[in-house]
Amino acid sequence: MTPKQIVETFKQAFDVVGIIETARYIREAKKRNFPLPKQNYPTMVVLALAYPKRQLSHSPSHLIPSFYTFGGDYHTIMKEKIKTICEALPYPYDYGVDNHPLNERLMASLAGIGFFGKNQLIINKDYGSYIFLAYVILDTHLKQPINPPVLDDCGDCRKCIEACPTNALTDEGYIIEKCISYYNQEKIVLSKDQIKNNYQLFGCDICQVVCPKNIQKGKKVHDAFKLSGKEAVSIQDLFTMNQKSFKAKYNDMAYLWKGKTLLMRNASTLMLNHRNTDYLDLIEASLKDYQMPWYQETTQYIVNALKRIKEID
Repeated sequence: MTPKQIVETFKQAFDVVGIIETARYIREAKKRNFPLPKQNYPTMVVLALAYPKRQLSHSPSHLIPSFYTFGGDYHTIMKEKIKTICEALPYPYDYGVDNHPLNERLMASLAGIGFFGKNQLIINKDYGSYIFLAYVILDTHLKQPINPPVLDDCGDCRKCIEACPTNALTDEGYIIEKCISYYNQEKIVLSKDQIKNNYQLFGCDICQVVCPKNIQKGKKVHDAFKLSGKEAVSIQDLFTMNQKSFKAKYNDMAYLWKGKTLLMRNASTLMLNHRNTDYLDLIEASLKDYQMPWYQETTQYIVNALKRIKEID
C-alpha cells in the first residue's frame, strides 16, 4: 500500500490522519527523554477523532465531569476502530490510545495533525483542540510519509495562561502538578488550595474554552459521542452503590477509568465548595469502607469542614 492509500483507509474512521517514519519520532523522543516504542516497526500513523463541545451544569443532586468524557468512552471507541482497520491490513501492527507511555502530542505535531499550543494541547485547523489522539505503528516501509507542515501557532495570545486558576500554564511552560485536570485524576491527598480550585467531577476545560482557536469548533458529533444520559453523575449513586453496581450503571463512560473512589473524593470537594451539606452523612460513612490513605485524609478534612458549615448554617 502507498502512504496515500493508508491515509485514505484510516480516514474512513478518523477525522485527521498523518504518517511519519517511526525513526523520526524516536529521534525527537530521545532528545526529550520520552519513552520509545516497544515494537520497532518503521511506520507510524497518527490519528485524531473529533469530539464536540457541550457544557452542562452541576445540580444539587448531580455532578458534571469534563465534556470530553461525554458520550461513549473514547478509549474503547478508538481501539475498536483501529483494530477493525488494522486487522484488514497486510502488516503486523501495534497501537496506543491515551493510556500508554508514548507522547501522543509529540507524534501529532510531527505528523501534521496540529501544533502544540500554550495550553499543552494539539490544536488542529479544523477541529481546534477538541480531538482525541491515538497512534498505530506498522511493520512496513513507506517511500514518502505524509506529514504536511502546520503553518500556525498561538502567536502572542495568552488567554489560556491568564485564565488558568492555578497558574499551571506560564510563559515559560507548564507546571503539571498545579493543573486541575492532572491532580483531580491522581490518587493523592489534595491540599486545601487544590480542593478549593477543583470545580468539576473529573478533568478541567478552562484552557480549551477560552482558546480563540476553538471559536466555532467542537461542533462535529460522531454517533459514538452522542449524549448517553450518563454525563451527570448522581451523588447518591456515588456514595451508596458498590463499585460493581456503579460501574454497571455508568458503563462505557471515560470518567470511570480511574475508578469510583476517585470520583467520590472529587465529589466531596465540590460539596465543600458548594457548601452542600445534604450528603455529609454519606460522605462521612464512606470513610469506613474506603481505607486508601489519599481518600481518607482528603475526605476527613472535607467532612470536618462541612460539619463546621452545617453548624453555622
